[in-house]
Amino acid sequence: MSKPTAADNVMSRLRRPAGRFRDTPIWAKLGLIMIVPTIATVVVGTNGLIGHIQTQTTAERARDLAGLSQTAGQLVHDLQNERAAATMLLAPRAGASAAARSNYTATHQAVEAAKRPYSQQRNAIAELPENIASVLKQIDSQLTGLPGVRSKVINGSFALSEAESDYQALLSYLLTIRDSAARLAGNNELSDRMRAAAEVSRIKDNVAQRRVVVHQILGQGDITAQLREQYIATKTGERQALDTFRAVASRAERDSYDKTVAGAAQGQAAKYQSYLDGNTTGSVAGAPFDAAQWDAAMRAQADLLRAVERELDGRMVTLATRLRDDVQQRLLLETGLLLGMLLLAVLFAWLVARSMARSLRELRHGALAVAQHGLPHAVARLRDPALAAGHLTPAQVADQIAEPLPVRTRDEFGQVTEAFNAVHLEAVRTAAEQAALRSSVATMFVNLARRSQILVDRLIGHLDRLERGEEDPDALAELFQLDHLATRMRRNDENLLVLAGADSTRVQREPAALIDVLRAAQSEVEHYTRIEFGIVDRDIEVAAHAVNDLVHLVAELFDNATAFSPPDSHIVVEARRVGDRAVLYVEDRGIGISPDQLLDLNERLASPPQVDVAVSRMMGLVVVARLAARHGVRVELRPAAERGTIADVTLPPAVLVPRSLSGRPQPAVSAPAYLTQSADAGPGSSSRSPFSPPMALEGGGPSSAPPAEPYAPLLPDQPRPYDPAPQRGNGAGNGLPGRPMPAWSDLTGAAPNGAGTPHTNGAGGLPQRRPDEAWPADAQPWRTSGDTDGRGSTPSIPRQTSAPPDPRAFGGGPAVVPPGSAPPVVSAPPVGSAPPVFAAPPAGS
Repeated sequence: MSKPTAADNVMSRLRRPAGRFRDTPIWAKLGLIMIVPTIATVVVGTNGLIGHIQTQTTAERARDLAGLSQTAGQLVHDLQNERAAATMLLAPRAGASAAARSNYTATHQAVEAAKRPYSQQRNAIAELPENIASVLKQIDSQLTGLPGVRSKVINGSFALSEAESDYQALLSYLLTIRDSAARLAGNNELSDRMRAAAEVSRIKDNVAQRRVVVHQILGQGDITAQLREQYIATKTGERQALDTFRAVASRAERDSYDKTVAGAAQGQAAKYQSYLDGNTTGSVAGAPFDAAQWDAAMRAQADLLRAVERELDGRMVTLATRLRDDVQQRLLLETGLLLGMLLLAVLFAWLVARSMARSLRELRHGALAVAQHGLPHAVARLRDPALAAGHLTPAQVADQIAEPLPVRTRDEFGQVTEAFNAVHLEAVRTAAEQAALRSSVATMFVNLARRSQILVDRLIGHLDRLERGEEDPDALAELFQLDHLATRMRRNDENLLVLAGADSTRVQREPAALIDVLRAAQSEVEHYTRIEFGIVDRDIEVAAHAVNDLVHLVAELFDNATAFSPPDSHIVVEARRVGDRAVLYVEDRGIGISPDQLLDLNERLASPPQVDVAVSRMMGLVVVARLAARHGVRVELRPAAERGTIADVTLPPAVLVPRSLSGRPQPAVSAPAYLTQSADAGPGSSSRSPFSPPMALEGGGPSSAPPAEPYAPLLPDQPRPYDPAPQRGNGAGNGLPGRPMPAWSDLTGAAPNGAGTPHTNGAGGLPQRRPDEAWPADAQPWRTSGDTDGRGSTPSIPRQTSAPPDPRAFGGGPAVVPPGSAPPVVSAPPVGSAPPVFAAPPAGS
């Protein structure tokens, strides 16, 4: 394999972000999609908001300047009156009269009263242009030095021209505020209103200057050239300001000016001015007015102009306030719209993402529900024989049992749901086809197994007749071997029936003692001579419906124990009753099983697996698991104390005859003489006993001729023979007083004399535990680990020291069971229920 190049590494790093993006959730992807339009909206909206904020700042500043101009107008008006009073006090001919001083002092209060609102408005304004800020600083300085000017005026230490110059400088700065405010209005209409008010202020200022000039003329007594020039300048300035006012003012403002600046006060001032305009001599000695009259007329005219100015200032402030409020409202509206659009976009993205996530979540939950519950349930329903017997096609079966997911939308998610439903339907249809195929294969197995059973039964019948008529011991031994092989062939056929889910053709109508069941199972095992029976309670009887299946189950355990243990070892079998249950104990001395394999085997025994090619290699395990599950029998494998493996078979009350009904009297039938076994022949050396395997006759010679009616086998539905002798004692046989003992009780080690002492491996006796393996007197034959029946304890057979069996036990790889733990109890299915259909195992397995 070539080494990756640097270019490949670079491309791999470049692909990583794309891979991460593909793995991000929908929320993040929609968020990434919304980033670009959101940023664009924010940028554009922010630019607009910034412009509106600037406009709002300008409008706010214009409104503040309008308010400042309004307060400055009143201050200017009062300062003009104070200046006129100072001029009258400092006039050369008037002198510092008490009346003039009192008049001048009275004007101070009005100026001070006008300074307070001006100062408040002035302090409320911030961030003004440098030119206006410098003007306001000059005004502040002049107002700070105003008390000094007043003091000099009162003391007479100030010349008239100096006082007039100081007052005029302060008034000029105050009037400049109006012009600056008009330039910074930011709105044409507001700028025109401010200019109109500024022009009226300029008109009034020219009138105030003319008032001072005439006071100087009246103080000197004649009109000098300088004073005449100043007088004419005020007239010219007034006319220019009036013309400008009429140019920028609205019709309503002009009409208001014309209506206000009129009347007797304006006529008196015009009359006095006409005298001065027509005076060519320069002397004012014959003037029709004096200083007081002139001052009163000019003050009245200034009040008229102040009224117009106050009206214009009010309109100006109102307009500036309205413009500011409009800008603020528009700013708030646009800001709200921008934020609302962003929130709406986020809300739409959230709703879309939520809808998509909900659709995907529902699809995911539905898919998991189908995978974890729906599809297994559908497959389980496919095993229903009633459904299989309905003669429906796989497509019809799929339409009937496949429950589709609900399609709630028509978008891509709905289309994906429909596609998933199609996949689900196809999967169920395929499972239906497989179920039909398995059913066909199972039916084929049943047919082949039953045909083979018929032939094997016929073969066994022929062998029985040959055995009864054969007197040659060697030939009879060969016939016994053939008979035993035929019996094993019949068990293989029954295995196929179990795997196919069919019941055995043999029917048992009467219950059977457990020892008889063990003997019948022993007769179906190849190495039957290695099986030893230890303590077996005689009062344990198996219900009729479970006899054949239990014989089959035990035979598989015997066959496994003998096949995977040393040829010279023995298999120990014991059975005890524990309450309303019974426990069967089969111990071999094989090499043992690893914990992992033991766990796997116990899991398979607790839950019968589906039959396939792999499972067919361990057919015995599957047969035992299915037979156990059919009757609720619990089979567990565990390691022996020293070597080998112990198989615990717990028989539930459902397969046992209650203790009160066990040992019912039956007609006594004597056992034939040839059924006895010698000390050397081992178990089952009778000519034909269903409870002991066939063996050579004692001594190898012919026996007496068999009776006309051979010994009745256990498995067919025939009554069991019983010994009429009473059964007593409480030894190994566990006999019950007053009850008859079976005629073959001598084969199981029970003493008919009631002594209760089991037979040893002698003539006519059951293979027993070797003397060196006897249980101690204080042995505790029961264990309490695990709880399989809700009673808090699990019975156990006393363990014999042995080695674990071969790991190939039951033909499969076992798994681990931790020491002291027990697999769960598997409840038996209802009697007569059809197990799942399986594929046929390979031949010879």
